[in-house]
Amino acid sequence: MNKTRKKIIINEILYWKKARLLPEQYCDYLLALYSEGEEIEVKTRDGKNTFLRMLPYLAIAIIVIGAICLTNFTQLPFKMQIAISAAAALLLLLFVYLFSSRKPLMQVSLIGASLMILAATVDSVEGFAPKNNTVLYSSLLANCLVWWGFGRKLSLLYFTIAGILGTVVICFFLARIAFKF
Repeated sequence: MNKTRKKIIINEILYWKKARLLPEQYCDYLLALYSEGEEIEVKTRDGKNTFLRMLPYLAIAIIVIGAICLTNFTQLPFKMQIAISAAAALLLLLFVYLFSSRKPLMQVSLIGASLMILAATVDSVEGFAPKNNTVLYSSLLANCLVWWGFGRKLSLLYFTIAGILGTVVICFFLARIAFKF
């Protein structure tokens, strides 16, 4: 067999192994067979490519951490805090839309957006209805039900569990307020 044909076959087997189209032991056997015992050079990714792949994750982290720091550790008016949390949530929801084809990145964006929506909800309740636990618990319950819905619709187990557990805990506290026990 000529060298170019052998190289094409070996590259195809490496692709099968990487994409897990065949079990790993089959790919290893075929590689040993076609390479005739020679060492196979596997290309690795360079650092620049890895940095570019991690850049969206870094942007998400900066948005979430920046918004949390601006809303919790500064003396901004509560309307400004709500606006910052809402803007961060909208930006992260835009990331969810843009990265919907890249599942891990979409999930990280969705988690960040959920946290920012939760922060905006708590800030707005504290600003418009201070010390009113019923309104706070009701808005938190709405957030948990949305998480539960997203978890079911997108088949995200952690959102489903967070929604269910949050709903149970909040219903307990709402019952405690209603029945004063």
